[in-house]
Amino acid sequence: MDRRHFIGAACALGLLPWAARAQARPLRYADMHTHVGLGKRDSIREGMAKNGMLLVVRKYIADYPVIRVMSGGYGAHRAAAPGELAGLADKNLPGMRERHRSDGLAEILSAADLERVLKDPVPAVVLASEGADFLEGDLKRLQAARTLGLLHLQLVHYRVSDVGDICTERPVHNGLTAFGKQVVAACNRLGILVDVAHATSAGIEQALEISTKPLVYSHGHVADYEPSHVMDGARARGLHLPVAKKIAAKSGVVGLWALGAMYRTPGAMADALIDAAGKLGAAHVGIGSDMGGMPTTCIPTYAEFAELADILARRGLKGEDLDGILGMNYVRALRQALAG
Repeated sequence: MDRRHFIGAACALGLLPWAARAQARPLRYADMHTHVGLGKRDSIREGMAKNGMLLVVRKYIADYPVIRVMSGGYGAHRAAAPGELAGLADKNLPGMRERHRSDGLAEILSAADLERVLKDPVPAVVLASEGADFLEGDLKRLQAARTLGLLHLQLVHYRVSDVGDICTERPVHNGLTAFGKQVVAACNRLGILVDVAHATSAGIEQALEISTKPLVYSHGHVADYEPSHVMDGARARGLHLPVAKKIAAKSGVVGLWALGAMYRTPGAMADALIDAAGKLGAAHVGIGSDMGGMPTTCIPTYAEFAELADILARRGLKGEDLDGILGMNYVRALRQALAG
């Protein structure tokens, strides 16, 4: 009997203490976009261990000092001062890592770390940034961030920046800037996974042309319509289906979010995941819950993530298709990004 089956059987019989019984679900799920633990001191690890979460991508919000809720959704309400966003990242990224250590979370810092966690599963975290705003036009800061433990970089967020346009504001750069294109190439060199969530269709297609490795669109929804910045926030955030198919064609992964206004229940989100798998292929769909970053959500905790896994299984997903959507597709993309 292997380790996983032994623990499961012993938990069922009550032969192990509470801490082991709490981890009855094998650790196999991955959340490719989360703000879990933001402003809270509850143990991140405990919620992961109880509900089968192997890996979460915990994102730092790179433009948070200069954005706020505007009339049509989030947007930049002022310009950032020189050095402001860079300095905050230098302070806050190490602070996030300290939180991981205090919570007893394994950190993925290299390809070897990822393989160890997959071989002997323990709750683990990937440090990521929602927006590359902290670079402030200096590629050397990307290397510094990688040294600090950053493995996953979302190019843009809610601020049109020197990296590129965003889907919720009028385009200024026709996609990525020259610097933004350099950032994509540098991420490939440094072993950082590129995330194109919040980017415009033009910016995503440019990133796909430049990148030699698969990209992820960590959180949002697949749209049959052409999204535009003049739409409301949720509709503007749609990923146009033809662009989603291009991400899939280059072995990338599209993550669906758990926006409560769009999916009121885990069952409704399961429907959307199955639909996306039919359009893109199950190997190219994942889950980016945006936990901790939404006003309403159908996955407020990892207990609901585990419930979603059960719903998908009952609806006929199985084997690699099920495991992939629940996290292994993201793991594949991360492994490829980390490969030399």
